[in-house]
Amino acid sequence: MCGRNSIFSPPNKIKKELKVDVWKNENNYEPAYNVSPTQSSLVLVENNKRIIHSMRWGFGFDTNRRPIFNARAETLDKKPTFKDLIHRNRCIVVSDGFYEWKQVDKSKVPYFIFHENKKILPMAGLCKWDIDQNGEKKLVYTIITKEARKSLLHIHHREPVILSKPSMNKWINVNKEEKDPCSLLYDNLDGIINYQVSKYVNTSSNNSSECITKMSVR
Repeated sequence: MCGRNSIFSPPNKIKKELKVDVWKNENNYEPAYNVSPTQSSLVLVENNKRIIHSMRWGFGFDTNRRPIFNARAETLDKKPTFKDLIHRNRCIVVSDGFYEWKQVDKSKVPYFIFHENKKILPMAGLCKWDIDQNGEKKLVYTIITKEARKSLLHIHHREPVILSKPSMNKWINVNKEEKDPCSLLYDNLDGIINYQVSKYVNTSSNNSSECITKMSVR
């Protein structure tokens, strides 16, 4: 799964790596070291131009139900919630790295997972318009997950789909017909590494670089 994310790179780096044409409300951007479901974050879409929007993480505004913040790649084209979005509502969730928790005895130990060269992680996602409690239309997204690669299995059995550059370019370009867009979800970016961080990140309101500070393990 992916239940906590981060994006803290400077705007110039984000725009250069992802070849962004337009960034909606760029002046409102602030580094977010600890993004959790129902919070807003950066999402890249392409419709002739590559545009970054701020979107809410999770489908659904019903307070009695958990928002749908992950979608399994293996069943994406079979679930009614997602199958109609695959061809026209694909997006890239912009990330510097994400967190996952390893079960150790009766406690959970947090890890920060990122690219060895500190590249932006282009996470595959789906987005749509949703209606909030006040009847207003809001852009929302969910992150697609798959079985974890071998190097992450010791932490968790699932991971977000982190696309290679060629597959990212195809995934985001909804104007070009892809016969089987789900097949792109298995061409992933290499070079993903991790280290243990402190339980400071466990509290979702904590939002500073301390979240990604490597913990000394003796």
